[in-house]
Amino acid sequence: MEVTKRIELDYGHTLPKHYSFCSQIHGHRAYIDATVEGTMLKKENDSSQGMVLDFKFMKEIMMKYIHDVLDHGFAVWEKDEIDKEFILKRNTKVLLTNDPPTAECLAKWAFNQLYDKIPKGLQLKNIRWYETPTSYAEYNLDNKNNGE
Repeated sequence: MEVTKRIELDYGHTLPKHYSFCSQIHGHRAYIDATVEGTMLKKENDSSQGMVLDFKFMKEIMMKYIHDVLDHGFAVWEKDEIDKEFILKRNTKVLLTNDPPTAECLAKWAFNQLYDKIPKGLQLKNIRWYETPTSYAEYNLDNKNNGE
């Protein structure tokens, strides 16, 4: 059984070597879906009976480790010296990334933020990072296991 929780956040970024408008400093309204896989709890009279994982718990960890880190902040590539200098002078909420902060990079970052926060016996299956309502990148357990 799989369950998925979605959160939303607003963030800025730039892709300095990109050929189009994404090379400009700009922002997005992101939707982040986290999917957890496991079996439904069958313990009689338990408040979580019939659930894989309580959505409230999923929301709490997603808010703490993804939303609160990046919402109304800026993701900037650590090798982008020009934008990094400007952003660090201006913003107090900055996520420095190892790669350009594409949707793919941010999906991987979000997956790693949650991976070890999921209760024992369950597995974080994937993260979908919607950069726009119609475009997303997905990072999953297979990616992590293959060292991607």
